[in-house]
Amino acid sequence: MPTRSAVSTNKAPAPLPVYSQAIICNGMVYCSGQIATNPETGVMVDGGIADRACLKNLQAVLEEAGSGLGNVVRVGVFLTDMTNFGALNTIYDGFFSTSPKPARTCVAVKELPMRTDVEIECVAHL
Repeated sequence: MPTRSAVSTNKAPAPLPVYSQAIICNGMVYCSGQIATNPETGVMVDGGIADRACLKNLQAVLEEAGSGLGNVVRVGVFLTDMTNFGALNTIYDGFFSTSPKPARTCVAVKELPMRTDVEIECVAHL
């Protein structure tokens, strides 16, 4: 039976009690979705997608797990407005600049927690 361990860092927003920031299992890191919340205050950061906070939060969780953005194999992006797709791609490319790029899904959703405009989750190897 695979062993699972939770990842927790104060460099990313604290999760609600119903989930973990990430789980390590069989050499993979499964990160919960991150939104643009300041980890120190718990308050949403102004600027939405352009602020890059959700990707910075994911990066902090991955680093705590002993991984990093260069090890990401899959990304899931949730946008409340697809007119932000181009801006997302520009920001995203700054974080995932090496080839091969991770596999990715980007979907439009009606609403996200705290009325943010983007949430991003990922899977990486150790």
